[in-house]
Amino acid sequence: METYNSIPKWSEDYFGKYIFAFDKVDGSNFRAEWNRKLSKKSNFTNGFRRFGTRQDRIKSLKDPYYEGVEIFKNKFSEPLNKMFLENKTFRHIDTITVFGEFFGPKSFAGMHDWSEKHDIKIFDVFFEKKGFLSPSEFLKAFEKLDICKLSFAGIFSENYLGLVEKNVLNLQEGVVCKGVENQEVFMFKIKTLKWLQKVKDLYGNDRTDY
Repeated sequence: METYNSIPKWSEDYFGKYIFAFDKVDGSNFRAEWNRKLSKKSNFTNGFRRFGTRQDRIKSLKDPYYEGVEIFKNKFSEPLNKMFLENKTFRHIDTITVFGEFFGPKSFAGMHDWSEKHDIKIFDVFFEKKGFLSPSEFLKAFEKLDICKLSFAGIFSENYLGLVEKNVLNLQEGVVCKGVENQEVFMFKIKTLKWLQKVKDLYGNDRTDY
């Protein structure tokens, strides 16, 4: 089952590149794998059988993240199955991994309050043996589903960097920026200084993954 690698932080090397910047929902990674053969074999699954967090498979009803499995099935499995079977963009792709953010009102830095209800927003799609769907194709194909909001599309500059870091745009955590260069999708993240300070206040300097 495909995993989502950690997204690098922004660097000056990206200045001048055309990007699509998506709101970074404050939660944790959720993934679901769709299989064409399974879809045709069983209407009950809608082609989805494997689910996981960033690192682990979700196999047990006792796993707290199983809530995400139920959310995904009820919210996304049927429309995604229909899209993957009928949309020409997905033709001849046998295995697709859908990545989303699992979150709740009190979720912060990957931690959740399990007494509250949670939700999932889709933010990326990976094709087996081909790679990630480009941001423009992603927006076109998934615009009618609950995806992470497009915050900005244009040239990455120091000005835009400042708007994000100072949270002029009223973001929750920051943005994930994506673009295409030499037919490959590149990504980087920008976090607001306010969010980073909150992580430092709560966890000290031990959290280096943000």
